[in-house]
Amino acid sequence: MDIGKDAYLQVILPLQRDGQTYGYFEGVYDVPDEAIADIRENVTRSVLMILITVIVTGSVLYPLLMALNRNLLKATRGVLRGNLELLEVLGGAIAQRDSDTNSHNYRVTWYSLALARVAGLSAKEIRPLIAGAFLHDVGKIGISDNILLKPGKLTEEEFAIMQQHVSIGSGIISKAKWLGEARDVVEYHHEKWDGSGYPKGLRELGIPVTARIFAIADVFDALTSRRPYKDPLSLKTALDIMRKDAGLHFDPRLIELFVEIAGKVYEEVCQRSDDELEKMLITTIETIYGI
Repeated sequence: MDIGKDAYLQVILPLQRDGQTYGYFEGVYDVPDEAIADIRENVTRSVLMILITVIVTGSVLYPLLMALNRNLLKATRGVLRGNLELLEVLGGAIAQRDSDTNSHNYRVTWYSLALARVAGLSAKEIRPLIAGAFLHDVGKIGISDNILLKPGKLTEEEFAIMQQHVSIGSGIISKAKWLGEARDVVEYHHEKWDGSGYPKGLRELGIPVTARIFAIADVFDALTSRRPYKDPLSLKTALDIMRKDAGLHFDPRLIELFVEIAGKVYEEVCQRSDDELEKMLITTIETIYGI
């Protein structure tokens, strides 16, 4: 404690015996000016040494840490790119049978990402949607061409066989743990809001949100793109059809959101090549993964 310009040290010591306190010894000592000066000097010296150590250590370690960080980002991008290539290969295996091009997978992924963003999904929720969009129809690898590419309406028996592609696809991705996050889209993107879909007849919010989003993207692309057995519909015609299915096939809220952005996202991809679509997607996906 300070009194005037002088510093004093108060000492209080308990007086004990056999664990009992009988009193206290108290003393007040006048601290010499020389001792105060020494204390202040030592404190100042210690603080300066700490600052110098921090600055020197930082200047030495900073370039090393930055180099390590760059290498980590490069390695992460390499892993992500490798994973995307595998998704492209698996998804493309069926896309090239069904639509003659890998563009379908690129487009539905782009549409799904755009809708997921306006719907407020987090990056963590969007990542499984990316994998699911690429792999959504991988189970069609087990469906024969005479059913898969039939230009007319399928018979009940043929449709029952076609429905098996969701269980086939789920079985394929179950072989790799890291592909498991795609399961909701692969297995449930044919469920319908009113419960009339397959394979489990899920309804409304019981359908995973990624599957509800992807169902809209998938149908929209099917309506607006050319297939071996059909010509593309106009943007307006496709949206009119999908609006009528709000509350039946599709989540009404998500359809409303999609209609607002459909024109923009359609124009972004409809005239682009596979290479251009791939570059667009990689840039966007890297942003979602934070690399």
